Amino acid sequence: MMENIEELSPLRITATVRALSSALRGKREHVHGSSRGKGDRMFPEPEKLWFKESSAKNLRNRDFLSPSTMLNTLYAGGKVPPAVMSRVLLLRGSGVLPVAGGEVMGEGLRLRVDRVASFRAVLAGGTTEYLKPSSQMEGCVVLNCPALHPKPNTPTPDTLSLGQLRTVLLANHIGTLFRRKGFEVYFCPTLPEDSDVATFLQALGIDWPTAPANWTNDEREEKIQKALENSPYREKGTERGRRTSGGGGRKAVEEENEGGLRINLKQVFQEEGLLGYDPTLGTCKVHRDSVSHLAQLDLSTADITGTMATVLHVTSCQDEFRQQQIAILWRASGATHSQRHLVCGPVKTPGSHLTAAQYLQ
Repeated sequence: MMENIEELSPLRITATVRALSSALRGKREHVHGSSRGKGDRMFPEPEKLWFKESSAKNLRNRDFLSPSTMLNTLYAGGKVPPAVMSRVLLLRGSGVLPVAGGEVMGEGLRLRVDRVASFRAVLAGGTTEYLKPSSQMEGCVVLNCPALHPKPNTPTPDTLSLGQLRTVLLANHIGTLFRRKGFEVYFCPTLPEDSDVATFLQALGIDWPTAPANWTNDEREEKIQKALENSPYREKGTERGRRTSGGGGRKAVEEENEGGLRINLKQVFQEEGLLGYDPTLGTCKVHRDSVSHLAQLDLSTADITGTMATVLHVTSCQDEFRQQQIAILWRASGATHSQRHLVCGPVKTPGSHLTAAQYLQ
């Protein structure tokens, strides 16, 4: 019965480290250091006994390492007794990765996982258990992808750079990880369902939110516009534009901003104690695409009740400065959600500059 339980239990690094620590320490709670005249010494904490290797170079010859400093603490001269070594190499247990071999080297006791047996165990038992979160968490995350916002027109596969495409792929991947952890995940912006970029993302297997082509977000844009007009961070001396009596929505916002509505961004992040923003951010003129961007963020957080959302802006390095401006403008409009920025480096294609559409081809 126990063997069946072990076979069905998903393999876990944490379970392996605990089992390896127990095997290396044995049942004793302290060792004697008589050769140094220091009396009894306590064992190190279990989580410090083993190091899970992650570098590609070191993974060629080891998966786990118990550093020589730890071995010296456990055993005189760092020499692992044969009985202990045998116990480590023959380790088995629920959720424990099978060990293929190991030896004591200058850096410490290194172990290699039987990767073939591990993969067979995973594939034989299915992947369902591995897709379950290790612990359920609560919260809401909004993943905002600046590359997909209109500037002023909705982007197309021919206008998306590879760096911007990377941010979309990464945002989609992060959303999957958050959902597995139990978070509610929302994506921003909402794309026109008949747009080329929406079709392009579907071809890549990305399920991005869409809305009918005739859908507008005018009411939220007007709301954001008024909030910025009344913001305490509005630059003094800027004139209000003329609003036509019969107009509304996007046209009204555009006419309102003809007067040069400006927000003092530096004052916002200094007075509100926001860290990590570019110190050169100063006064920013509010443009139509900025209001549209903020209205989309407002829409993405509209259905979140009872909890604060964390908004993660996944942006490319070429859009980083502009996205910092947007984030602070949103704060100036009254938004209180926590905001974080994930900035992706450039994608280099020597000898050519490929668009997202060319890359897919």
